[in-house]
Amino acid sequence: MLADVVLPGRRFQVFTYQVPPNLFPLIHVGSPVVVPLGSAVVSGVVVALFGSHTSSSLLSQFRHKPLRAIHSLEADAGNRPLEHNLFRLIEKISEYYLTPLSACLRLIVPPHSIRVMRRVFLTEEGRQALSHTSLASDVQLVLRKLERSPKGLLRSSLIRSMNNVPDILTRGKKKGWIIEQTTTPSGSKAPSRVGAMSSGRNTGRSVAPGLFDSPQEESTDLSESVQRTASCSFEDNQLWKHLLCAVQAGGFQEVPVIGSEPVRQDLLFKMVESIADQGHRALILTPEVQQAEILGEQFRLVGNNQVEVYHGHLSFMVRAARWERIRQGDVQVVVGTRSALFLPVPDLGLIWIDQEEDPSYKDEHLPYFHAREVARMRGECDQALVVYGSTCPSLEVYGRFTEQIRQELERESQQAPQVEMIDLRALPYETILSPVLLARITRALEKGEQVILLLNRKGFSGALVCRDCGKAPICTTCGVPLKLYQRPSRLVCSYCEGIQPTPETCPTCQGRVFRFSGMGTQRLEEEVSRLFPAVSVARFDRENVKTTEAADAMLRQFRLQNIQVLIGTEFLVHQAHPPTAPVIGFPQADFGLHIPDFRSAERTFQMLSKALSLAWNGQEAGEVILQTRLPDHHVLMAIGHQRPRIFYDQELELRDILGYPPATHVILVVVTGAQGPRVQRVVDFLHQRLREFEAARTPGEAGKGIMGTPMILGPMASKKPGRIKKNRVLFLMKTADLSEARRGLRKIQREYEAEFPKNPVVVEFNVDPMDIQ
Repeated sequence: MLADVVLPGRRFQVFTYQVPPNLFPLIHVGSPVVVPLGSAVVSGVVVALFGSHTSSSLLSQFRHKPLRAIHSLEADAGNRPLEHNLFRLIEKISEYYLTPLSACLRLIVPPHSIRVMRRVFLTEEGRQALSHTSLASDVQLVLRKLERSPKGLLRSSLIRSMNNVPDILTRGKKKGWIIEQTTTPSGSKAPSRVGAMSSGRNTGRSVAPGLFDSPQEESTDLSESVQRTASCSFEDNQLWKHLLCAVQAGGFQEVPVIGSEPVRQDLLFKMVESIADQGHRALILTPEVQQAEILGEQFRLVGNNQVEVYHGHLSFMVRAARWERIRQGDVQVVVGTRSALFLPVPDLGLIWIDQEEDPSYKDEHLPYFHAREVARMRGECDQALVVYGSTCPSLEVYGRFTEQIRQELERESQQAPQVEMIDLRALPYETILSPVLLARITRALEKGEQVILLLNRKGFSGALVCRDCGKAPICTTCGVPLKLYQRPSRLVCSYCEGIQPTPETCPTCQGRVFRFSGMGTQRLEEEVSRLFPAVSVARFDRENVKTTEAADAMLRQFRLQNIQVLIGTEFLVHQAHPPTAPVIGFPQADFGLHIPDFRSAERTFQMLSKALSLAWNGQEAGEVILQTRLPDHHVLMAIGHQRPRIFYDQELELRDILGYPPATHVILVVVTGAQGPRVQRVVDFLHQRLREFEAARTPGEAGKGIMGTPMILGPMASKKPGRIKKNRVLFLMKTADLSEARRGLRKIQREYEAEFPKNPVVVEFNVDPMDIQ
């Protein structure tokens, strides 16, 4: 029998080993094992087993180099294989996202299987070598230190304490003087830490200190939520009746829940209670860590102590302890970010993905999965109910549940804010605050009320443009225009974050007069401070608010009315408890529509819709002022008339005409490498194969889109923030038949691996990316 073993300590590479006869009845797919690798012994996970017939054909391929055997099952793992449903899940992910299974395995292995400790031991040959006086002094020091440590030493400790250790260890392993064993931290320690954690909630919570720094305010918000939930009546709620029927029916089902956050939260608490009554467990996903922590605290306040919060900001030991407690079934409700989808929750009955439209659910690392799609896959594997909660559903969800969502969207709110739209085309070009918005701000401030102004662009200006030649300074590394900041004055690249001084003359024509291109929050702050010098003005964006503590402090000052005018970006809207004000102003409501992205209209609509909920004057709805040069755009019309269906129906029609999701699927083929000529050879190869694939596609697929536009675009040179030293080239494929596209790309992938067997150029596939860059 043979086994394919993935090694977490070796970037999840796959190696094939023989299985000793004594392990035949014990080994399974997912079993943690100890295997030899070179002169070291490392930990791995079995991902495939081959019977006698297959093993014979595989062994014939290794006639010149016999396969090594698995040493043993990993003792610390207690012979516990990975959960079968989770393994089925990553098989689905691997197939759907065109990613090697080994790259998906990292999603489900326990935390203590990923953290690898490399320990070095002295062999008997090494002890004999110490008797030779010809050894170099630094080699003798290392061997003597290992001789005094019969249990071995951590490689990292040796490297920190002595010089030239990596070279010495490499030579020592070749000579057989030392062996290096890779192990994982003992899993037996996890349960004891869980016990300590569950007895005291504060020790288990890994939250930034500022999150709950305002105990009176936070406890008030939480207690009001709990009291509202306790007093809610669901007898006449049609959506609740639909959810209850789905719970009672059991099995895999999908249900959208569209409504305000308080309504969704009330339904969520009731759903968890119903699921628990049936002996099942619930998994709840939120897009942000802060939201997960707050929601977990709310569940504890309603009396459910079997709650655990799980996300990537927790320390390694806390994650390992919580993972083990969840696996053992000691947790009834799990709240977390997208990584919580892969926890071994037994008897899973409910997966609730809140704010499903949030782009944070898309993982920007291999395998580039989207939590919404993976939640559906896990619901199928565990036969659980999957609920998509949202105030402004994504077009993907709207397209699948159109009739059901339309009914919810058409129910007009009794306390909707008053929306007024200002056409900036009738005003001078550089107008920042129109007379109408200025009058509303003045009236609110005279009454002692507060104002929130939202502009989704930080900095002072989008670019500094020469009046004479029209050119803007660009980043010499990335080739993109530099953004202007003030206090201190500087130009900053949005990609590499490189900083350049503000020029006195144009680098192209030596002109001395510049104008501003666009407006950012810094410029808006300066304008408001100039118009209202006696008013306290603050700016809430990522450039000015860089920590959770700073965000909490500024929001606290606003709620205490120490800040009269708060200027913010989308960052403010996405806070767990965003502030409210009687007047909400958008100096450039259409700014997001000019971003070159097919999702720009959807993102702008979602941001504006969420911002409407900030308009409150005590117990009454406030007023919203939208300034725009595109008052006839379907996004602005839907917001102005507060009829979401205008946006959804027109945007779906546009996507269908242009061949973009949800009418089709988009696959981004990304080619990355450090050496330009090698990257170009791979790009030429892929370009040829993709053109052949497009020519062979079915007639219904060819030229789908407006005026017969091609369904495969590229190659396109690309720069991405943080990857400025890489050569990066993209191809964009649109397909209505994802299965056919996957088959074609798998074939191209095999041809590429055969053509470039040891090429350092990386080719990756990103299915339905959120950003085309």
